[in-house]
Amino acid sequence: MLKIIRAAVIGLIGLALSSVAGAQGFDASKLFFGGGLSSNDVSGSDNATGYQIFGGYGFGEVTRNVFIDAEIGYMDTGNMTRGGVNVKAKGLWANGVGRLLVTPNIELIGRLGLDFGDDDGLMAGIGVGFLVTKNLKLRLEYVQRDDVNSVQFNFVFQP
Repeated sequence: MLKIIRAAVIGLIGLALSSVAGAQGFDASKLFFGGGLSSNDVSGSDNATGYQIFGGYGFGEVTRNVFIDAEIGYMDTGNMTRGGVNVKAKGLWANGVGRLLVTPNIELIGRLGLDFGDDDGLMAGIGVGFLVTKNLKLRLEYVQRDDVNSVQFNFVFQP
C-alpha cells in the first residue's frame, strides 16, 4: 500500500510541476540552491543537530503572489540517542514547494514530497521565509517525515 501511495504522490507532483514547466519553458536563471542546519528528533530520542543541502527550480508566479518550486536535496539528522541506541537518518528527498508572498520581504512556505533515505516516505512542512536581497533568502521551517521531525534554518541563493 505504501508503494502505491508513494507512486501516486510522485505522479501528482510530477504532473503538476511538468504542467507549469511546459507552459513556461525552462529558464536557467530560475535555478537556486541552499542549505542549512536543523534540530532533529525521533519520538523518544534526544535532539541532534543535522544539516541539509538542496537545489531547486522556481516555476514562477502561478497566480497573484503565489509561487511554485520543485526542490531536491540531501539531509543528515546527526546522531540521536533513543533507549541507549544511536539513531540517525540521512538521504535524498524531493518536494513540491508553494510560497505565498505576504509582504515584499516575507513569504509563507508549504511543502509536500517524499524522502527516499533512511526515513523513506511522505514528508511535509510549513515555514516562513525572509527575502534579504534579490538573490538571498533566509527560511525557518518545521518539516515532518515518517519518523524524523525537524526545525530547519536555511539560506537560499538564486544567482
